[in-house]
Amino acid sequence: MAAAALVALPHLALAQRTRAAAAGGPKNEIGVDLGAAYSHYGSGCTTSCGAFEAGTPVDIRWGFMSNGPLSFEPRFTLSYFTGLGGHDLSFTPDVNVIYRMGRSSARKGLYLTGGLGFAIGNSSAPGPRGTTISTSATQLSLNAGVGKRIPMESNAWRMEGFLRYNFENSGKGIPSRLDIGARLGISFWR
Repeated sequence: MAAAALVALPHLALAQRTRAAAAGGPKNEIGVDLGAAYSHYGSGCTTSCGAFEAGTPVDIRWGFMSNGPLSFEPRFTLSYFTGLGGHDLSFTPDVNVIYRMGRSSARKGLYLTGGLGFAIGNSSAPGPRGTTISTSATQLSLNAGVGKRIPMESNAWRMEGFLRYNFENSGKGIPSRLDIGARLGISFWR
C-alpha cells in the first residue's frame, strides 16, 4: 500500500498543479532588466547633445496579467552616476500598457508596449570655493517599445527595443531628451 502511495504521489501533485493553473495560475509577471541606450538632448542643449549609456540603468517591472490581449505594467528605472566630484541620480517611474500580438500569450511571444511616466533627476557638481551646486527636476515622459518573451523553464527571457521621450522642463532649464535603446531581462510569474 505504501509503495502504491509513493508511485501515485507525483501524479497527484501534477494533477493539483494542473488544476491550479486552470483556476487562474499566476497573476503577476515580475522582472528585472539591464539596458543600453543612446540619448540625444534636444531643445535647450548648448553643449555635447548625445550620450551612450550601457549596463545600468536597472529596470524593475511588476506586470498584472489578464485573460485578454491587454495588461498593465508599472515599472521603474534607477540609475546613479558619479565622478568629477558630483553625481547624477535618475528615477523614472512609468505605467505601461502591454498588447500581446497575434497568438502570443502572457508568457511567450511578441508584444507592443506604450506608457506614460516621469523622469525625476538630481544632480550635483562642484561649485566655487569648495561648495556643491545641487539641482532637482522632473520631466513628463512617453515611451513605446516592441519586445518578445522567450520561455525558459518556468520563467522567460524578455528582450525589448524602446523609445523614450522626456519633455523639456524650461522652468528648471532641462532640455528635452530622446532615448533609443534595448533591454534584456528575465521574468518570473507569481
